Amino acid sequence: MIMEVSSLEMFESTVKYTDELIFIMPVCDFFGINYQNQCRAISKDPILKEESSKRADPNIFGDNHERFALSKKGFMRWIQRLNSQTVKKELYDRLIEYQRLVSDFLFGSAEKDNSFRETYSKLQDLKRQKVKITAEIKTCKKNIDYYLKYRYQGKLFFGETKMIEN
Repeated sequence: MIMEVSSLEMFESTVKYTDELIFIMPVCDFFGINYQNQCRAISKDPILKEESSKRADPNIFGDNHERFALSKKGFMRWIQRLNSQTVKKELYDRLIEYQRLVSDFLFGSAEKDNSFRETYSKLQDLKRQKVKITAEIKTCKKNIDYYLKYRYQGKLFFGETKMIEN
């Protein structure tokens, strides 16, 4: 199943990363979640604490202030633990959709991986067939050329040529 354009835009506007860490602030801003409360919650969670770091990225934020960022593993845990009651009411359904699709967006779905493998395997098989077919085409062309070349080249000898005179 292909992700809706709106879902893709939602992920592109919220998943901002540096090195292998994803910032939480764009997600908080998008869903109207209190950033400071989330920082405290991350600091209290033993797993999220291990998966978090503070980083600055002037390219993303335009300043050198450090902000909380999580590894992919930590980001997944944090997103799944978000209480849908903490988001703006008009974005409740979007958060549920976000939580449902985030793993596919970050890690790629198994369905897409399988489809890729099947398509890649088919491409390799078609390439092998192409080599075989190309060789067969050359052989057939050579045989046709040989046939046509010698079909009309045979000479019949009728003896001496005599001219009839009037």
